[in-house]
Amino acid sequence: MKVPTVSDQYCWKKQSERDDLDWFLYAYAEATGQSLAVVNAGEAPDFVCEREGGQRVGVELTKIIASPETRRWHRLFGSGAMKLSADVGSEIFEAAARKAKILPNGRWKTFETFLVIQLFDNPLSEIHRGLEQIDTGDFAEFGFAEVWVADYSTLEAYGRIELFGIYPERVAGYYPLCAGCKPYG
Repeated sequence: MKVPTVSDQYCWKKQSERDDLDWFLYAYAEATGQSLAVVNAGEAPDFVCEREGGQRVGVELTKIIASPETRRWHRLFGSGAMKLSADVGSEIFEAAARKAKILPNGRWKTFETFLVIQLFDNPLSEIHRGLEQIDTGDFAEFGFAEVWVADYSTLEAYGRIELFGIYPERVAGYYPLCAGCKPYG
């Protein structure tokens, strides 16, 4: 058995990120009517995409995941969202602030960059009303062209993700799964 090397681990990480990006790009096109094509992968930002008109856009992915202990207890005794929407809202703001600190480094400054905050434990269908209370203006200072929350908890059942636009105001709001979608096909 081959022991994974750092480069193997990096390749697996990038492939996982690419899979996540593909789900986001599909949902983004459905929500906004704008498609993005992947140009290359890297770091700072994770991916460089291109709009239909040729303009390049960076896409940075970051995850919000509950601790293993919380996930275990929730799996045994809970259902629905693990956290209140206000708590998730705080985590979204903190994730954007963390990523904004590294914005001046790397290729970020050469083109607009989207931040995609991935949720795995808190379905948007259950917390979106609380997230609607977020002041989009609070995210203006971070330097991202757009900030999105992507709910990957729906992926297994529906084969797609939901989005919630945080910033700017023109994209703000909940983008639910298609009407009439049924779980598991």
